[in-house]
Amino acid sequence: MQTTIIPARERSEGQETLDRLERELAGGPYLARPRGRAVVSARGLTRVYGKGDAAVHALAGVDLDLSEGHLTAIMGPSGSGKSTLMHILAGLDQPTEGRVSIDGVELTGLSVDERAKAGLFLAMQYPVEVPGVSTSNFLRTAKTALDGQAPKVRTWPKVVSGALTRLEMDPDFATRSVNEGFSGGEKKRGEIVQLDVLNPKVAVL
Repeated sequence: MQTTIIPARERSEGQETLDRLERELAGGPYLARPRGRAVVSARGLTRVYGKGDAAVHALAGVDLDLSEGHLTAIMGPSGSGKSTLMHILAGLDQPTEGRVSIDGVELTGLSVDERAKAGLFLAMQYPVEVPGVSTSNFLRTAKTALDGQAPKVRTWPKVVSGALTRLEMDPDFATRSVNEGFSGGEKKRGEIVQLDVLNPKVAVL
């Protein structure tokens, strides 16, 4: 895998998009954290599909540190292993060799939900629709699963409305079914709302 990893503030291409994300996240807890400490560490990640002459080396000994308080861009041409790396970090795929840890906790072998509880968030390339489940209820269910107890019903609407206000989104967004009839932009902004409310240690976008 030939990938260039560049801190967001040092990038020249795509800087405007990353700056916008920083502005949108600035009201939440993420970028307010101390900068510099490595939250996610990957060492020697290798992923080989197939065997023998048909083997495809999607990743070959990748080392990666994702630091707290930073936006990090992983760039490369199609087929360079970006999605494979993201899937391994999120637990959707397992490495042939290597390990991944978050805050010193070994993630390799953990299920997707166990990684979420450890503080890892993955934004999907194609978010699925969940008809009949409002965004607010979806977020409350997710928060309950992460914390082990349900948020208070009386204060929960304020938590969701606060996130929507920070992102300058229509309050009615909270009552709409998850991703149903959403535009591509609304789906992505919906994931930013999830970030604000669920407060993961690291997000893979």
